[in-house]
Amino acid sequence: MRTRHLSRRSFLAMTAAAASVFAVGACGSSAPAAPTSAPAAPAAATPTAAPTAAAPTPTPVALATPAPQAAAPTVAASGTTIRQFKEAPMLADLVKQGKLPPVEKRLPDPEDILVVKPLNEIGQYGGTWNQAFTGPADFHAFDRNTYEAMLRWPADLRNPIEPNLAKKWEWSDDNKTLTLYLRKGLKWSDGEPFTVDDILFWWNDIELDKNLTPAPHAEYVVNGKPMEVEKVDDYTVRLHYAGPNGLALRMLAFHGGQWPTAFEKFGFYAPKHYLQQFHPKYNPKSDYKTFAAKADDLNPDRPVLWPWRITEWKPNENKLIAERNPYYWKVDPEGNQYPYIDRIYMHLVANSEVINLMAANGQLDFQFRNIDVSKYSVFSEKAKAGNFHILKWPAADGSELAFFPNQTIDDPDLRSAFRDVRFRQALSLAINRDQLNQVAYLGLGTPRAATVLPQSPYYSEGIDQLYATYDPKKAEQLLDEMGLKKNADGIRTFPNGKPVQFLIESSITAGTGLDALQLVVKNWQAIGLKVDLKTMDRSLYWPRAIGNQVQMATWGIDRGLEPMVDPIYQIPFDNRSWFAPQWGVWYNTGGQQGEKPEGPAAQVQQLYDQFKSTVDSAKQIEIGKQICKIAAENVFAIGTVGMVPSIVIVKNNFMNVPETAVTDWIMFSPDNLNPFQFYFKQS
Repeated sequence: MRTRHLSRRSFLAMTAAAASVFAVGACGSSAPAAPTSAPAAPAAATPTAAPTAAAPTPTPVALATPAPQAAAPTVAASGTTIRQFKEAPMLADLVKQGKLPPVEKRLPDPEDILVVKPLNEIGQYGGTWNQAFTGPADFHAFDRNTYEAMLRWPADLRNPIEPNLAKKWEWSDDNKTLTLYLRKGLKWSDGEPFTVDDILFWWNDIELDKNLTPAPHAEYVVNGKPMEVEKVDDYTVRLHYAGPNGLALRMLAFHGGQWPTAFEKFGFYAPKHYLQQFHPKYNPKSDYKTFAAKADDLNPDRPVLWPWRITEWKPNENKLIAERNPYYWKVDPEGNQYPYIDRIYMHLVANSEVINLMAANGQLDFQFRNIDVSKYSVFSEKAKAGNFHILKWPAADGSELAFFPNQTIDDPDLRSAFRDVRFRQALSLAINRDQLNQVAYLGLGTPRAATVLPQSPYYSEGIDQLYATYDPKKAEQLLDEMGLKKNADGIRTFPNGKPVQFLIESSITAGTGLDALQLVVKNWQAIGLKVDLKTMDRSLYWPRAIGNQVQMATWGIDRGLEPMVDPIYQIPFDNRSWFAPQWGVWYNTGGQQGEKPEGPAAQVQQLYDQFKSTVDSAKQIEIGKQICKIAAENVFAIGTVGMVPSIVIVKNNFMNVPETAVTDWIMFSPDNLNPFQFYFKQS
């Protein structure tokens, strides 16, 4: 599927037309606009000296270096002296009708309530947050606003990891046992208690069930042995490892949420009271397909711990609606139960071009996902009429667009070429990154290799410029050395006479990314390679890429500050390491499946095992730097332009949004900014 890219003039024309005829939705149905007024905020209680979680403070535009998270004993302040709690008017009405318990009965035990200070000011209740997404494969557009893990990344990565569902944690003296203490009185969105049983159900009946999880995730495996999970009581759980686990805390902030978190299938807990009835182990009349459907993040019937719970979603409709969770467990310092905003309305649209049209017309309240940097001037021209403003947030992206020559592809000729580091070096040297930066990214990015940022503790001087200069003559020299000579038509051939031909596949179908793709194709064709490009919907692309079916995959290199919690670009980690999916499967399954790696790929896997087995921060940094350097030197992935800012569209009455903040997948941005404290300001 190919999508035509719009010029700036065409885009402006379409936004003008869309303002009068496009009623925000893929099928043209009407939908709620951002409110001009909302229910009045509750009367303010007398402020009390309650312990508060760290406020989402703005991070300097120059990306901050994250503090390595050492596995040290940590006890977090919890509890509150607040004695009067308040709630949104829509919930207060349900309490009056007898349909909900009073707010104090819905919150955790007083000593375990998490008090979070809003960024700028106490908010006001009410309103509908309008966003847009492109379908189920774009699910993270929603769950990045709602993710709740055992532990939590701080808004400023220089600070330590924070408590969340777990109020505190302790390590044993030998760093082999981690004890987590859950908040007492936590409840699912249907009012049922959240306990250690929900963790045990995930571990025993999901993570260890090969019908659902082929092998336990790497963060739960130490020295080749999966962890053991011990229930101490309903609110205390111990994780026993076969050795020190230097990744545990970071992974509980990243992968420690509700299973399955869309197509990536990771988590740390699941609602046993709801899902057990659909599990074939407990219900012989059920099957795993049914279980997966009921466990799916988009199932409105599935209970959650999120600030907003999905209430309306059907695959054939053009919207996803999520309303406030009446049992959400965080409050502000005045005792107001979060979230402030009543509901999220996700408009399902055809592609990212439509999202940008809606943003330019002022039809979205807060959005940076799928916002195209090349439309910046258009947004600037439309901002006043659309009643919004624009923010430029630094992104922790090593490369906005990266290419992954598949070293485990079935084709023997391509496999041989892709495994030759000279071929990968030649591809990298042939890219005109300066041109790509100007044409596709308005000169806002930095031409660079596919590696971590200079602000990362795992960065080594110069690795971001390895084979990143434009040198097509050197590229051709390397290909000649490999014996890939040009024929009479100027096309390079393998020694057997077959043309050196490969297909790039991508889920990028429009906008800046498509411009960049087409420029790189031309660069590679110019050195005698026969290169084709095929773009498709993400739901079609993803299974092919993780299934080792794609010759040359594309994606962005995020994780630029903290790559080691999910090092899919640095080592063959699992089937998402598209430079060698089968090597990743081998590592992920402990050698039971996939293909055993060779050379530098095997070396970085061994180094990562060492990284995981130490809780010494200095040692981890030393090992991590080695891994990143080897990955860059061997061009596992081919970068183009990185550090391109995220363009954020914010309606002028949408409040408690920081002026600057680092965006990254690892932090589930904007979840690390506490979206539950966003609110609509009434005049």
